[in-house]
Amino acid sequence: MPPAGSLILFLTLACTEAFGQGSVLFVGGGSEDYNDWSDKPYRWLVDHAPNRRIAVLHYSTTSPWLVSYFTWLGAAGDTTFAIPSTSAANDSATYRAVRACDGIFLRGGDQWQYISRWRGTLVEQAIKEVFQRGGVVGGTSAGMAVLSEVIIDARTTSVDPRTALRNPLGAGITFTEDFLGLVPGIIGDTHFFERGRIGRLLAMLGVYRSMTGKSIVGMGVDYNTALAIDPAGRAEVMGAGTVTVLRWRPGTECTLEPSRALSISGMGLDQLTDGFTISLGSGAIGAPLAASAYLPKKFQSALPTLFLDGSSSQADWFSSVGSLANFVHELQPAPDTVGVISSPYLTAAALNVAAALAQRGVVARQLWMSGSRAGDPVVAAAFSGCKGFVFATNSGDSIAGYLDSSTVVGRSFRASINADAPCLFLGNDAKMIGDTAVVGTESSAYAAYYGELSLARGLGVSGAVTAMPRLYENPDSIDNRASGLFWGMGKTRAAFGVALDAGTTMTLRGEYGFVSGTTPAVVIDARAVSLVDFPAWRDPGKPHPRQNAAFVGGVINVVREGQSYRFSDGTLTAAGGIGAPSPDGFTLAQNYPNPFNPATTIRYAVPAACEVHLAVYDLLGRQVGLLVGQRVEAGVHSATFDAKHLASGVYVYQLRAGVRFKSGKMIVLR
Repeated sequence: MPPAGSLILFLTLACTEAFGQGSVLFVGGGSEDYNDWSDKPYRWLVDHAPNRRIAVLHYSTTSPWLVSYFTWLGAAGDTTFAIPSTSAANDSATYRAVRACDGIFLRGGDQWQYISRWRGTLVEQAIKEVFQRGGVVGGTSAGMAVLSEVIIDARTTSVDPRTALRNPLGAGITFTEDFLGLVPGIIGDTHFFERGRIGRLLAMLGVYRSMTGKSIVGMGVDYNTALAIDPAGRAEVMGAGTVTVLRWRPGTECTLEPSRALSISGMGLDQLTDGFTISLGSGAIGAPLAASAYLPKKFQSALPTLFLDGSSSQADWFSSVGSLANFVHELQPAPDTVGVISSPYLTAAALNVAAALAQRGVVARQLWMSGSRAGDPVVAAAFSGCKGFVFATNSGDSIAGYLDSSTVVGRSFRASINADAPCLFLGNDAKMIGDTAVVGTESSAYAAYYGELSLARGLGVSGAVTAMPRLYENPDSIDNRASGLFWGMGKTRAAFGVALDAGTTMTLRGEYGFVSGTTPAVVIDARAVSLVDFPAWRDPGKPHPRQNAAFVGGVINVVREGQSYRFSDGTLTAAGGIGAPSPDGFTLAQNYPNPFNPATTIRYAVPAACEVHLAVYDLLGRQVGLLVGQRVEAGVHSATFDAKHLASGVYVYQLRAGVRFKSGKMIVLR
C-alpha cells in the first residue's frame, strides 16, 4: 500500500487534470419531483451546462418527464435519447446530437447495459467530448455508477451486501475501468442506506485492492441525495440523505480468503449530509454552520459478560452453535438458575427460551416485567436467585425503567450483574445494552426516511455503545437499521456502534468483543469523530427530516467469526491470537486453526502462578478432553488438543483458574 501522502498526491494530480475540464453530478437514486429535494442538484446541473442544453440518455427508453423537469429548472433546450445497441451508439447522427449538448444526464437502470452497449462507441466519445470542453455529466443510480474511474459493473449479478460480507471473493464482484472514467480514484455506489450497501462497498474496496494493488476511495451516495463535483474537484452534498466516504488509511488492514468472510480493521469513514463539501483530491472536508462538535462518551468495560444475538429467529438462538449454547457454557462448570426476562404480553418466545435452557440442564425462571412488578419484593427476590439472565421480547420503550436502580427489582438485577452474572440479549433486546436504544425500526419500511424512529432509555450495561441487531434480516427494514445506527450514535454521542446480522453473536467481555456467526459484525469507531450533523430536508408533507447522521473522522471495522475487537484502542485480533491481556491478565484466545482436523492449539494467559484447569466439553456438558490440570506460572501458555477420537461437530473449551473461568467454541470438521 502506498504511503498516505503519495495517495493524496496521486488523487490531487488526477483530479486537477480531469476536473479542469467539466463538472459531474452523482445522484444516488430515488425519485425526482417538482419542488422537492431534486430541485437544487438538478438545477446545479443545468447551471453548469454552459449553454444549458441538456440531453437525457438511456440504453432502453426515453423520458419526456425529465425533459420537462430540466426545462422547468432553466434548461434552454433539452432532448431525450434511447440508445439500445452498439450499432445505435455508433450512429453518426446520434453522435452529433449528443455532442451538440453541453449537459448529459444518464437516467439509471443497469450499469452493465451502459457499458456493454456503449463502450468504445461514438456515444461514449461524445459524452467525453462534452465533459472535456467544460460541460457537465450527471447520472442517477446505475447512471451514476458508470461515471467513476472504477465501476462495479454488475455484469453477472447485483452484488448483495450480506453475501459480500460473508464471502467477498465469491460474491460476484467485478469491475470495469475502461468506460467514461470521469471521476478519477473513485468507485461509486448508490441507494446506499436504502439497501444497506456499506457492507458491499467495503468488500469492493478490499477485492479491488487485492486484484490491482490500488487503494481507491469508496463513495456511497444515498437515495434522494446528490454529490455535485465542480471542475476543481470540490464536491458538495445536496439532498435528503448522506454521502459516505470510505478511505484507506496508513494502518488499514484487510484480509480476503477464498470462501471466508471479510475482515477489515481501521478503514477511514466520513459521512456527510447536505451542505458539507469535500475535496476529492486531498479529502479535506468543509462543514456547514449547523454542524456541531462531537464529544463521544468514554467507553467503559462491560462488567458482566454480555452476549448480543443479532437474530429474531429462535432457530438461530437454539442451534448447536447459537448464542444460547454459548451462554450456557459461560455458566459452566455448574449451570445454575437463569432468569428469562420478558414482557408479559409477548410470552411465546420467552417460554421457548426457558424450555431450551431446561433441555441443556439449566433451571429457568420466568421473570415477567411490567410497571406494577418493578416494585414487587417477591420479584426482586426471584432476580436475586439468578446467576444469569436472558432478555427475550421485551418492550424497548419500558424495560430499562423497570430495571432502573431506583426500583426494588432494578436494584436486585444490578446487584446480580455487578456480581458478574452473564446476560444474553436476543434480537431487538440487544439494542438495550447501551445508555440509549433506537426503537421503531420495524414500524414501517420508511420509518428512517420520514423521521419516525425514536430513542428509548437503555440499560446502560455497556455504556457508549449503540447496538443494532438484525441488520439484513428483513429487506424492508434494512434502511431503518443501517440509518438508525448512525442516527442513534450521533444523537447520543456514542463512542461505538455495532451492527449485527441475523445468526451473528458478539460476546462482550471487559474491553473485548468476540464475534461468532456467518456474517461479520460491523463496528463503527467514533472516538476520533470531530463533527456531527443531521439531515435537515423534510419530505413534502412530512414533519420530520431523514434520520441519519454526518460524521467527520470516523473509523469502520469488519470483524468476522473467531476475531475479537478491542474497544479500548480499536484493534482487531485475528483468530488464534492471544491479543492484549484483559484488565485482570486472565485471557483465553480462540483456538487456531478453527475449524480443525484433527489437532488445534489453544493459547491462554494467567496473571499469576495458579492451578489451571483447561478442558473440552461436548454440547451436553460432558468432558471429552483434559488439556491442563496443574499449576502453571504467570504469563502466556499454549496447549494442543487432538480430536481424532471425536466426531465432527461443535465443542466448547473452558479455562478455569481459581474462581475465574472463560469459554470458547471450536469446530471439529472431518
